[in-house]
Amino acid sequence: MAELAGRQHGVVARAQLRELGLGDSAIERGVAAGWLYPIFPAAFAVGHPRLSSHGRMLAAVLACGKGTVVSHGTAATLLGLWDSPPTLINVIAPAESGRKIEGISRRHVPPPIPDEIEERDSIPCTSPSRTLVDLAGILGDSSLRKAVERAAMHRLLDIPRIDASLSRHRRRGSLRLRAVLEDWRPVVSRPLLRSDLETMLLPLIVARGLPVPHCNRKELVAGRRLELDLVWPEQRLVVEGDGRATHETPIAFERDRRRDRDLTTAGYRVIRVTWKQLEREPDEIVTAIARILCC
Repeated sequence: MAELAGRQHGVVARAQLRELGLGDSAIERGVAAGWLYPIFPAAFAVGHPRLSSHGRMLAAVLACGKGTVVSHGTAATLLGLWDSPPTLINVIAPAESGRKIEGISRRHVPPPIPDEIEERDSIPCTSPSRTLVDLAGILGDSSLRKAVERAAMHRLLDIPRIDASLSRHRRRGSLRLRAVLEDWRPVVSRPLLRSDLETMLLPLIVARGLPVPHCNRKELVAGRRLELDLVWPEQRLVVEGDGRATHETPIAFERDRRRDRDLTTAGYRVIRVTWKQLEREPDEIVTAIARILCC
């Protein structure tokens, strides 16, 4: 039992305990003795009740039975598409396990096909593409766009698979999701993006009809191999994102000035963009990029 719990974030299902030879009376004695802690009906923590978020996710899956996956906001958190987990654990469960369980929100949507399911950290969940389709039904435009941008940053944005999921059923929010994806369709498949700023700026550039830049491409400049945020090698243009967390220390300031000097000496033009500028003046920034590319 301890070995099984060790593979499952500290949780086990009642059915698994029965397979190990423990009857219901032995399980109840374990609860009374304090080495089994009920988390949900038919799901227990072993040894102590202090579970990680992953442990609670898997406990919810075990409580709802075979074929259950975490979905919607819970899957988005697990996949790195969202930072704030929902209060209730979202799952898609088989119809026969549809009874209400406190702490779990069973989502009544078409069940995912095998191609729409994967495991993350040993937890069954909807795939990134299916998760975005599900989120489109519950998020507003701004939040949905941020989730798509985060998927792009983690190289999880697979538009053909999203289209395939949308084609299988009529889904709430599908028109809004397709509208968000339009800006990403001309982008090279799964670009290498490293920041929220890049994921916000890239679709704005493409939507203006400008050439698609190389993302985080390494170039040999002044004898050093530099990784450039967005670069158009033929036009010798580099756009660098100045995030507050990584660019405002004295060391980063000196490093960035040296990068700019080396790039300028090598014939590149450099535009530095801050997050605040991009939020307040997106059109002006893209226009400045367009003027340099077109001249």
